[in-house]
Amino acid sequence: MNLLKEHQILLMKRECRVLLGHRRYNFVLLTCVLVATFFAIAFSSASEYFLKIRMDDPFTNWVNIHLKGIDIKGVEEKTIAIDSLKARLEDNSLRSYYDYKGIHTELSGASLPFVTVDGKTQLLSTIYYDNLSNSIIKEVIKSDNVIKDCTIDTSSLANSSYGIIITIDALHSLGYRDDDNLPAYINYRSRSDYADTLYVEMVDKEGVYARAPLPILAIVKRLPMNKECVSTKTFCSIIQMDLNDRPINLNNRNYAEDLLFFVPVDVNDFSDDEICGLLPEIPSISVYEYKYSDGVWKKLHPWKNGKIKLVKVKNKPPIKIYNTIEREILKHFSSRGVCRIYNYSDIKTDYEDQDNYLSVQFNTLDSIGAFEQYVKDNFNLQIEMSQVYSKNNFAVVSKMAYVLTMTMILFSLISIIIFIVNMLQNYFQKVKRNLGTFKAFGLSSKELIGVYVIIINGIVLVALALAMAVVWITQLLLPTRDAGIAYLKLWNPMTAWTVLVIFISAMACVLIVVRKLLHQTPGDLIYDR
Repeated sequence: MNLLKEHQILLMKRECRVLLGHRRYNFVLLTCVLVATFFAIAFSSASEYFLKIRMDDPFTNWVNIHLKGIDIKGVEEKTIAIDSLKARLEDNSLRSYYDYKGIHTELSGASLPFVTVDGKTQLLSTIYYDNLSNSIIKEVIKSDNVIKDCTIDTSSLANSSYGIIITIDALHSLGYRDDDNLPAYINYRSRSDYADTLYVEMVDKEGVYARAPLPILAIVKRLPMNKECVSTKTFCSIIQMDLNDRPINLNNRNYAEDLLFFVPVDVNDFSDDEICGLLPEIPSISVYEYKYSDGVWKKLHPWKNGKIKLVKVKNKPPIKIYNTIEREILKHFSSRGVCRIYNYSDIKTDYEDQDNYLSVQFNTLDSIGAFEQYVKDNFNLQIEMSQVYSKNNFAVVSKMAYVLTMTMILFSLISIIIFIVNMLQNYFQKVKRNLGTFKAFGLSSKELIGVYVIIINGIVLVALALAMAVVWITQLLLPTRDAGIAYLKLWNPMTAWTVLVIFISAMACVLIVVRKLLHQTPGDLIYDR
């Protein structure tokens, strides 16, 4: 029995060399086929993954119906049509049929003016929503679209907030170019006539405009319709109010006397003792902290962790003293992220202007064409065709990528099976007399089959490992494409299934071919009968 095991080992070593071919030609050829297979799988898998990311992107999965009209009558008719469509789209049966999950109205109107780092004015295109807790905004502030985790939690999005969501490119255009120290507030260019009489620093020579800090709720890569910032319709109504009623008009004595500061969480020495030490000539300075439940926090809560603190002075000194306190505090703390803010007055106003967009957010894009036709036929509203075509193309290309992946795998699998079968048949034509001799000396067909199963599967496993290593190293060396996605994606379920199928198919080929060839008698094999 021990002699037979040694004989089997010797047989495997000898026959393995023969099966590998002259200069391991068969092994190299098999490895090349597997390398091509895994390159095809890795590339198609990466492409399919890239398309899936784009398909799941909320900027891909919603369409906008724009309210357009030349004359007043046309605008009114279209307004009625959009209102009717919005009401109809609330129907759950229609929602299920066209597979969409959210509908929202929005206003894309005048740009907002902000003050740049060097004191100039920059207009940012803005879109306004009824609220900041809708599904579109929740998609916008998902982690893959947010810069360096610069976002407040979705549960903290308050419609009463004066804050904005802004793109990183817009921040760069305002002069905030240090991505490792992004601001918590940016300055709105507020019309504040005569605010300089309250020692408010103005940004223009005429003394008309001042810096009104607004909290940044999130800093993102992209926003809907390629806008630069997002705000609420409440804020839009604020900037259209009469000047004296605007909460952001800094010509307000209460603002000058309420010394509010945003203090980042890592600044722990913003205290009575520290502030009094900066201003020893001013007696009785106290520092109070606003709690999260206070209205001021909801209005002015930014993405950055921190606290809002109020610096109070006893006996109500002249306005100039407040200006001195502010200047000294910022001189000492501004480099650490502390900034002056204002407790803007509460307002109760309804936005009266008509929305000019209706957005529909889809789960998938399979029914986008049918939805476009439905809107056109029933409400005489037109979705911009470039939107429909581009989104239809995404859906079609995604399906084509999947079909291409499966076709490549099937073709490669068939090629490998044919290669193994031909290799075994050619091999057995050369060694069938030797096999007949082995059988004549008592080596059973079962033992021979076992030897060849081990040899072939060993060759296949080594070729698989080598081919996957080549593709993996190539994947590591290649640069990434848009969104940091690699051009090759070897490690995926499709690769695992392919390896398993190739291994099982190779073993099945060996069993079928070898059994068929070894069912003959030793004499038939030796004399080729």
